[in-house]
Amino acid sequence: MRHPAKSALADVILLICDGATMPLLFAVAGYFALPSLDRRGLAGFLAGRARRLVVPLVGLTLFFCPIIAYVDYRDKGGLDGFFAHWLAIVPTVLDWRFLLFANADAAKVSQTLVWPFHLWFLAMLFVFCLLLAAARLAVGPGLTRRESRGGPGWGRLGLLALGVGLAAGVGQMACPDPAWARLGPFLVFQPTRLPLYAGFFLLGASVWKRGWSADHGLPGRLWAWGLAFLVALAAMARTGGDALKAWAAGGLSVPLSLAHGLARTAFALTAIALAASLVGRAKAGSPWRRPDLSRTSFDLYLSHFPLVVVLQYWLCGTALPVAAKVAVCSILPILVCLGTTRLCGRRAWTRPALVGLAFVSCAVFWG
Repeated sequence: MRHPAKSALADVILLICDGATMPLLFAVAGYFALPSLDRRGLAGFLAGRARRLVVPLVGLTLFFCPIIAYVDYRDKGGLDGFFAHWLAIVPTVLDWRFLLFANADAAKVSQTLVWPFHLWFLAMLFVFCLLLAAARLAVGPGLTRRESRGGPGWGRLGLLALGVGLAAGVGQMACPDPAWARLGPFLVFQPTRLPLYAGFFLLGASVWKRGWSADHGLPGRLWAWGLAFLVALAAMARTGGDALKAWAAGGLSVPLSLAHGLARTAFALTAIALAASLVGRAKAGSPWRRPDLSRTSFDLYLSHFPLVVVLQYWLCGTALPVAAKVAVCSILPILVCLGTTRLCGRRAWTRPALVGLAFVSCAVFWG
């Protein structure tokens, strides 16, 4: 859904989230993947990843994400009830063709196909974990053996980051950045972003292997990283806008493609550096050091998006300022998800029960 009014603040927030969130998640996943593989072994690692990633991916794609598709369908003038719409799209779970969509086309077909929406991250992360397991099988136990040094070797890390940026630039030449691909009902992705996300997964794994943790800190001062963050944000916004214009005019030049890939990588790196620096400065017992942070943040990621979309749908026609709508759609789902996680605790059955309750409630409310 697009609001007819525009807010510069909302645009900046969306740009920051688009540039920083997914590289951060893939870097964190890569950082913890190697120790998990070393501790559990190949079979245990893959079984654990399947249980944590594939099970919620399949269940939520079939019974939770259709709420998103239906709200968009209603917003575009659809008249069928929720359950009738769900019955209409469920057979597309058998459609395993490779499909490539422009941004507008992806938004349209997600109403008529089984589509994982924000859960695409789970599928892509599981693919990366499969590749990591294959590398472990080929290389041997040395791949997961951590080096006993107190830092990652910033020179080598810089060269690896440069390679990621160049690979991200090459990826920009494949198709327009907003394009999405679908391979079956559970795997959708932006082809141009694959080198970037794979690179940050590799960066996270490399940082762990070379013995670094947030407690070791980062070179330079916090204000310098903040300044670099702002400069990289401006560069990413400028080159991204120029890239979209170039694609609209017929094609993207190699220099502009590489510049945008490097700018996007630099912005993600500075955002991750700021996050790591803040976590390193946090005191013991702070929310960022809590042992249940992983479970809480994972639950938040899985469940927040349908709530955001429903709130957008309800608030779109109201007289609230755009900034207020952005605040409500950002803060309220977080509070609801955190409260739900606290309520559920470690009782595994409660989460599927809540998804079922949400599905039935939509069927009752919308018919």
